[in-house]
Amino acid sequence: MTINSRDKGNNKGENMQGKLTEEELLRIEELEADERKEDEHEDVIELALLLGRAILESGGEMQRAEYAVDRLCRAYGAVDTDSYATGTVIILTAEFENGDRTTRSVRIRKDSIDLRKLEEVNALSREFCATAPPVADAARRLKEAMARKTATLWQEVTGVALGSFGMTVASMGTPLDGLVAAIAAAAVMLLGYYLSRVMNKFASTLLSSFLASMVCVFLYALGMGDNLPTMIVGEIMILIPGLTLTNAVRDMLCGDVTSGAVKFLQSLMVTLGLAIGISVALVAAGGLVSGVDINAVPPGGFGGDYYPVVRSAAGVVGALGFSLYFHIDYKRIPFALASVLVTMVIINLMEYVGGVSEIFFRTISAAAVVTLIGELLAVKFKAPAMVFFIPAVLPLIPGGDIYLTMSNMVYANYAEMASRLLVALKGCLGIGCGIVAVSVVVSVIRNKSYKKLLNRDGIS
Repeated sequence: MTINSRDKGNNKGENMQGKLTEEELLRIEELEADERKEDEHEDVIELALLLGRAILESGGEMQRAEYAVDRLCRAYGAVDTDSYATGTVIILTAEFENGDRTTRSVRIRKDSIDLRKLEEVNALSREFCATAPPVADAARRLKEAMARKTATLWQEVTGVALGSFGMTVASMGTPLDGLVAAIAAAAVMLLGYYLSRVMNKFASTLLSSFLASMVCVFLYALGMGDNLPTMIVGEIMILIPGLTLTNAVRDMLCGDVTSGAVKFLQSLMVTLGLAIGISVALVAAGGLVSGVDINAVPPGGFGGDYYPVVRSAAGVVGALGFSLYFHIDYKRIPFALASVLVTMVIINLMEYVGGVSEIFFRTISAAAVVTLIGELLAVKFKAPAMVFFIPAVLPLIPGGDIYLTMSNMVYANYAEMASRLLVALKGCLGIGCGIVAVSVVVSVIRNKSYKKLLNRDGIS
């Protein structure tokens, strides 16, 4: 029941005349209190949805967003919650002690990774759940965190250049190839910064890959660089949807089929944009690179017998760059780089010492180990595990095979395209399975702890 201002005025007048009984006055007060509680509950739900949106728009996991949303509502008095998060929407239903049950939703409009902001939002979530500050204050602090810029454009450009250099050398390129890839990737970053404001993901990816490939072709024609294919692989690492594809596999393995399917389709669209951009660039500048087999990534790698060492060092350099690009807090970067080194050691030992040629077994082993390390570091530092294991997972992404899948598709080499696609999918599947294997165990432990917390607070 809602009492408008006119009703309240009438009630006051009647009270002054002594016409309302004490029971009626108490009833009015109860109704007004219920109305205030309903407003407070609406504010709590809005705060919870804002928190979930902040987590997803910073690159957090959907399960983590659901967990945080549920805990926040419980901290503010909800007795029952039901949340559902995908990459595009969060739906939340919460019931409070007075029986008030409300359902709300919020759209997710950004698709980015900002791990420093994610860590800040994670810290706020912990604080809000522990202390339950006034909702208005909590919402203000959360909005300030979402609006705060955590890195400059030039920091991102530097990170992309370092990341492309490292990934090029780790993909059997030479340092000169890495330098060219770094220049092209920096150009892509600057262009993409402005294109993303006026174009959708597909169009901006197409134009960015076209520009980056043209830069590589022209510099190669001028005598810079030794292997054009590895240069292109390195410079498009920032555009290759390997992380999105891996997350799609992981989500589907975890039962989030809808979200996984959406991410998989997004990966296919981005890959198509990459393929078109690269093919148009090669056709437009074909005379400059005539005689170059664009589908041949050179074997062996830079450094000869010491290539595994060079590869490991290059992987660390690349991960340092992507740590800057993903805005990892500076004090976390050494731990992230240590995880990358573990990744490279595992890959090299399995490939060059153990003779394991199957990419699935190499990636699942390395991904499981670094995910476990990331979860342990997350507990120690009370930070999201993604801060520590995303840089370590990036060197595992089969960027070369994804590129060769695209290039063979462009030149109608469908048999080789299918072969490379299978290898790329097995690599991504291995990463996804490794992450899921550890995440499932951690999730079971976390859920048991959460239930103990609810039981301690007397919430069923």
